[in-house]
Amino acid sequence: MKKLSARLSAVASLVKAGSYLADVGSDHAQLPLYLISSGKISYAMAIDNKMGPFLRMKQNVEAAGFKNQIYCSLSSGINEIRTDIDTVVICGLGGILTCELLEQHPDKLENVEHIIVDPHRDLRAVRERVTALGYYIEDERMVYEDKIYYSIMLFSKGVPPKPYTETDLCLGPVLRQRREPVFLSFLEEQRKKISDILNKNLSKEARENYLAAYRMVANELKKDA
Repeated sequence: MKKLSARLSAVASLVKAGSYLADVGSDHAQLPLYLISSGKISYAMAIDNKMGPFLRMKQNVEAAGFKNQIYCSLSSGINEIRTDIDTVVICGLGGILTCELLEQHPDKLENVEHIIVDPHRDLRAVRERVTALGYYIEDERMVYEDKIYYSIMLFSKGVPPKPYTETDLCLGPVLRQRREPVFLSFLEEQRKKISDILNKNLSKEARENYLAAYRMVANELKKDA
């Protein structure tokens, strides 16, 4: 069994034991294969909308001897997930596309208790829009791999314990609470990036937006000063 990357390991750690999983954009079906072979779950759907990845994951599933436990689907997003699926994983996509895939078929989310995503960008939009679908952020992990910071989020059905602030939506309520070293390193890098941008010629509106972002990050870092 191929070892998972640090990012996919973090995703796997957020999957609840015994889940009925749909892995959207499964590609090689690495995540379902790992979760089934480790005994954490017993059934999964591996979904991809491109023929090449679909054939590849189908071949991998059959070679591993799990074709009765992992159903390979050539489909888009969640539009063909089974009604007994309770966990949806969407990894490796942009944040806006991730939101759109979920918003296009709200009826398919009726029995989905957990959504796990690791958007490559537009994290604020993901936190806001998935919450609007009737979920709250139960857990978040940040992983630094290949010089990239990945934010992995576990949404669970329900209402947030208190409304999320703008800073929560931008930086992550659980990440802010835990304040792990990787998160603080991320904040330092963001502060430097924004500072570099502020030294360039910007329109008045752009400068105000970047100044607001700089203050948010700087204020967050002050908590550990």
